[in-house]
Amino acid sequence: MTPLIQCVPNFSEGLDPAVIAAIVDAVRQTAGVRLADWSADADHHRLVVTFIGPPEPVRNAALAAAEAAIRLIDLRRHRGVHPRHGALDVLPFVPLADISLEECTALAREVARELAECHALPVFLYEAAADERHTLPFVRKNIFASLAPDFGPLTPHPTAGAAIVGARLPLIAYNINLASSDIRPARVIAHELRTLPHLPGIRALGLALPSRGLTQVSMNITRPAQTPLMALLEHVSRRAAELGTAVVESEVIGALPGPSSFGVIRDALKSTGLKPGQILLESWPPE
Repeated sequence: MTPLIQCVPNFSEGLDPAVIAAIVDAVRQTAGVRLADWSADADHHRLVVTFIGPPEPVRNAALAAAEAAIRLIDLRRHRGVHPRHGALDVLPFVPLADISLEECTALAREVARELAECHALPVFLYEAAADERHTLPFVRKNIFASLAPDFGPLTPHPTAGAAIVGARLPLIAYNINLASSDIRPARVIAHELRTLPHLPGIRALGLALPSRGLTQVSMNITRPAQTPLMALLEHVSRRAAELGTAVVESEVIGALPGPSSFGVIRDALKSTGLKPGQILLESWPPE
C-alpha cells in the first residue's frame, strides 16, 4: 500500500486572485499529489489548500506553494480577522494511510529546515514535530517572545514573517456563521465551546465577517472522533437563539475525515443502523 499524507497549508492571502492561483497551481502542477480542495476568504484574508500524496511529492508541493507565497505575499499590507504570523502561516503534515505520525514528524522537520535555509525564513515547530509538543495556540501566543525559531533567523522575514510547521493527527476546521454583526454572541459561544465536556477538543474563536454583516464561531476540532458535528451544530444553534441571534450556515474548511462524514449522514438521517458500506464514494462524480 502506498503511504499517503494529507498536507493542509494555510496562507495569508484571501483577496488577490492572481496570488491565490499561483499558490494553488504550484500544488496542482506537482507530480504525484492530488489537489483535494482549496478555499479563500476575504474577511479572514486567508487561503487554505488541501492536498494528498506520498511523502516525496507532498514535500515537493509544500515547498513549491511556500515559495510562491513567500515571493508574492507582503504581510506589511495584510489586514484580516484571522490570526497569522506568516505569508505561509501554518504547514501541517497529517498521516492518512500506511505512514506513522513519527514519519510525518521527520518530513515536517526536513521541510522546516529547507524553508529556513532557502528563504531566510524563521520557522517554528508545533504539535508532534516540536520537542515539547507545543500546540498551535501556544506557538501563536509566544512566537518571538518566550519561543525562539527552531530553524532560521531570530527575527521575522521582512515581508513573509514566520512559518509554523508541524505534524498532527486529523482535525476538522469548521465554521458556523451567525446572523448578527454583534460580535458578542459569537465570542460567548466560542468561549463556552473550549470547556464543554460532551464536545471535547474544540479550539474556538468569535470573529467578525464585516463584508457580509455576519459573525462567526471559527473552530478547530482536534478530537473529531469524540465530537459529532451534528451535535456541535445543534448546540451552537440553541445557544445562538438564547443569545438573540441565529445560525445562517456552516462550512467545512479543507477535507472532512471519512468517519466524521459518515457520522454527519447517520445523525442527520437519524439512521442509527446505517453502515459505512452503504455509502458508495466510488459512485460520486470525479472532480
